[in-house]
Amino acid sequence: MYQYFAFISFQSADAKAAVKLQHAIENYRLPAVLCKESNVPRRIKPLYCYLNDMHAGEELMQELKARMEQSRYLIVVCSPHSARSVYVNSGIDYFVSLGRRDSIIPVIVDGVPYSGDEATECFPEALRRHFPKHSDPLQDHSILGINVREAGLSRSKAYDRAMLMVVARMLQLDFDGLLLRDKQRRRRRTVAWSLLALFVAVALTLVWLLAQTVTVALKVEEAAPQNDALPPCREIAVAMYLDDEVKRDTLHSMGETLSLSNIPPKYIGREVRLTLSAPDYCPCDTLLRLQREQTLSLSRDAEVYGHVHFRIVGLPRPDKAVIRVGECTMQANPEGVVDALIPIASQRTQYTVRINDYTDILYMPCGEDAVIVPEP
Repeated sequence: MYQYFAFISFQSADAKAAVKLQHAIENYRLPAVLCKESNVPRRIKPLYCYLNDMHAGEELMQELKARMEQSRYLIVVCSPHSARSVYVNSGIDYFVSLGRRDSIIPVIVDGVPYSGDEATECFPEALRRHFPKHSDPLQDHSILGINVREAGLSRSKAYDRAMLMVVARMLQLDFDGLLLRDKQRRRRRTVAWSLLALFVAVALTLVWLLAQTVTVALKVEEAAPQNDALPPCREIAVAMYLDDEVKRDTLHSMGETLSLSNIPPKYIGREVRLTLSAPDYCPCDTLLRLQREQTLSLSRDAEVYGHVHFRIVGLPRPDKAVIRVGECTMQANPEGVVDALIPIASQRTQYTVRINDYTDILYMPCGEDAVIVPEP
């Protein structure tokens, strides 16, 4: 039983590549279906990677040899640096002496194997000695090494491909099958992340839209019939009742547009209560489906300038008198009380009152105790 999946051997100049390879392999998760089918673990860990000074003393070398003995595979990080490293070469010889020649996995990070040129040769001398170059290139496939700089691929894709080749070699899996499953998983993961990103974007957009407030433009017009002889509207108190607050504002003239701001957008299209009140006009209290542009009408209170009420004093038979208020003819009761409503179109702020041959002025609105005493 081995303690480590692999011992990573490298020269200090290649430490960055060694650590990257270690993290890539240890963090890789094999497809769950493949693990069940082939009875292999999902994670390949731990790997042993000694990161301190490679100029090891005798005592440390014994410790490293013990680590090699506890490792199932030896991964050799190959480059022109490692090709000249005494430490890397001695490690290969020791691993072969353990009877594990076929468990050595070269990973080329720089240089060319079997180049014959010291400047570019990446295979350590011990590796070339135990695996001499074959006259038939097809017979070299098991030792030509896994190249992280494979031609035709980007650096990241070549590195991922090399990592999968190492995994396939260590677990004795078919590389093409593993590569296909990995591509399928990456596509599914990409689709899943894309859908998640879309969902998050939509959710954030909805949250943003719900957080935004809208402005409702409210216009109030005077309902027909209209009468320009009467005083114009002085102010209109507006109140909009939402679930937890009341929006209040004031319009200063009929036909003006009022902007009710900071309305949550959820109320648009919903029924809300809205009230309008103005002097001399009938109050409006209504439920309406709120829109961004809203128009309502207010009707004049017909009794303010139209309710004529006065009493005639001094006539023996006031109910027989000829009475005209403005353009309207009226009748008094036997007690001399005149009580009538003038249509809005004929209303005025004051009326000329004619009782037989007597003329007087009645100012509106008139009180209940208005009295007219015709002169004899």
